[in-house]
Amino acid sequence: MAQESVRVTTPLETEDQGQEQVQTKVTRRGRIEKWLFLTPAVLFQISWGWYPLVVAFLLSFTDARPRGPISWTGIESYTRVWNDPLTWQAFQVTFTYAIMSIVLTFMIPIFVAILLMEMPPRHMRWMMLLWFLPLSGIASTILWRYLYNAQYGLFQYVATDVLGLAPQPFLNSGDQVIFWLIFPGILLFGPGLIYMAGLQGIPQSYYEAAEVEGASFWRKIWTITLPRLRPIIAMTLTFAIIGTLQTFDWPQIMTGGQPGGASRTVVMYLYSLLNNLRYADATALAIVLFAVIFIITVIYRTVFKEDPDA
Repeated sequence: MAQESVRVTTPLETEDQGQEQVQTKVTRRGRIEKWLFLTPAVLFQISWGWYPLVVAFLLSFTDARPRGPISWTGIESYTRVWNDPLTWQAFQVTFTYAIMSIVLTFMIPIFVAILLMEMPPRHMRWMMLLWFLPLSGIASTILWRYLYNAQYGLFQYVATDVLGLAPQPFLNSGDQVIFWLIFPGILLFGPGLIYMAGLQGIPQSYYEAAEVEGASFWRKIWTITLPRLRPIIAMTLTFAIIGTLQTFDWPQIMTGGQPGGASRTVVMYLYSLLNNLRYADATALAIVLFAVIFIITVIYRTVFKEDPDA
């Protein structure tokens, strides 16, 4: 009769098995904690993000109305929106506003933040206080409407009495209204604080090594500062693209889309469609705008590399 071999577990193997069990418990606990944190965010995104989008997409193929039965109409709403000349005008205004806003109010704060970092700390604190002074949105709107007033505004006084120019139309000019809507953003807004936080995270040794090699001020900006800020620029530019293509409140309060629709953005035109009870057309226009923003964002995120060492 063959003798059965009995395997004796060594203390080292017992310790390894205990560590594996502990590691398994830690991994399982971490997975549970992760889903506990993610579940509210996922439910919120589905409830307030994707569910309304799906419903809006379905309603765009109907004669959507607040009351009564809804019937299927196919692409009639999209056809009306496509053939509406005001739609194309609104998209033209929106793209013009977005491009000018990004160029003027997004790029300038980068270089302003860089120049502020070159100042002595005492001067830098005062400049940051003046530049990033938080103002009420409604209060600033009232202020800027007064400044732009063509009869008794401060800008009109500067143009006529100080500079000796002819009276300027400002917001009443179809050719100038977009620029003057963006102009306050050059002075008061922009993601400057975010850039300054990113600049403070760049190791000073990089600049010291560049100075040893004889690099100039602009050379250091081009080879060190801007590449190190690339992840921050990528994030803020994404939000800037999405935000400017959906702009509504500032032009609506300042001009109401006037003169002659020269400052009426897509969302403002969508709002006017809702006021005229054209719910299906407004929903179709919203879906088109979402598709345009989505395509532009995907292309941008594909082309623009976030890695500063890429």
